[in-house]
Amino acid sequence: MQSLNEAMQTDKFQEIMKKMRLKSQQTLTQNSETSAQYECPKCKDEGGYIVRRKAGEIILNYKGEEVELKHDTDQWVECECSKIKKINRLMKSSEITEEFQKMGFSNFITENRPQVVQNMKAVCMKYYESFNQIRSTRKNSVLLIGQPGSGKTHLLMAVSNNLIQKRVVPVMYFPYKDGMNEISENNFERKSEIMHRMKDIDVLFIDDLFKPIGGKVDVKRWQAEIIFEVVNYRYLNNKPLLVSSELSLSDLLYVDEATASRIFEMAEDYTVTVPKDMHNNYRLRNVVGG
Repeated sequence: MQSLNEAMQTDKFQEIMKKMRLKSQQTLTQNSETSAQYECPKCKDEGGYIVRRKAGEIILNYKGEEVELKHDTDQWVECECSKIKKINRLMKSSEITEEFQKMGFSNFITENRPQVVQNMKAVCMKYYESFNQIRSTRKNSVLLIGQPGSGKTHLLMAVSNNLIQKRVVPVMYFPYKDGMNEISENNFERKSEIMHRMKDIDVLFIDDLFKPIGGKVDVKRWQAEIIFEVVNYRYLNNKPLLVSSELSLSDLLYVDEATASRIFEMAEDYTVTVPKDMHNNYRLRNVVGG
C-alpha cells in the first residue's frame, strides 16, 4: 500500500505539474496575443532585429565589403518583412499595372520565334545580370526598337520587374503616349512633378518613344523638349534608361537627333533592332504563321 507520505508527495507533485501547465498555457496565450498585435512577429514591426555575431565570423560592412570580426558583436539585421514592404511600395509607385507585373523572362515565349527575338531576350537578360556593375557608367541603358508586337515591352517590363522584386531598385514606367497626355492635362499643372520623378528615379522605362499615330510620326515641340530635358539629365548623371520604340534608328534621329544620339550612346552595348516584318509580330502569329 502507498504510504501517507508517498500519497502527499504524489498530490504535491500533481499540484506542481498542474500549476506549470497552467503557467505554460498562460504564456502561450500571452505570446499569441502579443504576436497578433504585430504584422511581423519576428521583428515586431521594427524592420529588423539584433543578432549576436561571434569573433571570426565574416560579415558585410556598411560599404558592402566582407570583413572578419575581431570581437563578438551585436549586429542589426534587416527583417525580410522590411524588404517585402519596400518592394510593395516600389511596385505601387512604379506605375506598372498588375497585368504588366506578371511579365517576366520565364513567360516570354521564344519557341519558334525569329532569331532576332531570341537575341533580344538574351540581351535583356544579360543587361539585368550586369546591372549592378554598369548602373553608374555611361553605357548603362537598353534600347529595343522596330517591329510592333515583337515583345519589346514585355522584355523591358521583365527587366523592370526583376530590378524591383529581386534587387529592390526603384523603377518608373512612362508609356510615352499616355504619359504625355497626363502631362498636358489640366494646363500642364503636373508637368514639373512628373518630370522631376522621371529625372530622379533610379531607372526610367520609356515605352513606345515617339509612338506613331496612324503610321505617322507627330511629335509636338513641347513633347520633344520634355523628353530631351529628361534624357539629357539622365545622360549627364549616368542614370539608366530602358527605352522601346517602333521607330528605326534613322527615324529617331530625324525626330530629335540630340535626344536619340544620347540614348544610342547610353545603350550602345544593349541595343536591338527588330526588322519591320509581320512575321516578327507575335500578336499576328495565327494570321501570318510567325
